[in-house]
Amino acid sequence: MNKTALYIRLEAKPDKAKQVEEFLKNSLPSVVEEGESITWYALKFTDTAFGIFESFVNEDGRKSHLEGKVLQALFAISDELLDEKPIVIAVDLLASKIVDDIDITGAAHPKKYNLRFVDGL
Repeated sequence: MNKTALYIRLEAKPDKAKQVEEFLKNSLPSVVEEGESITWYALKFTDTAFGIFESFVNEDGRKSHLEGKVLQALFAISDELLDEKPIVIAVDLLASKIVDDIDITGAAHPKKYNLRFVDGL
């Protein structure tokens, strides 16, 4: 089980929220390239409140990621796009469940079922 994680809170300036959302969506390839994250989620809580949650195999992975491209870019744009600097919180995972091969990014993969509809039921 991966045991270390990061939670990063972001509060966008109201007129910059769309840019923050796009930044987060476009960060995924860089996170994959860095290779330290086991899981990585870009989160949207409200129109201006965003976050990142990611987990790592160990503390070395977490430390390495803190020096990576995405966090450096995030801090570089924070004055322009955010109301305050990102709040980075290191957390330890107590329990987790991860299911492989599920895409939750909106790319629908519909399953086909052989359904029959019967009148009167």
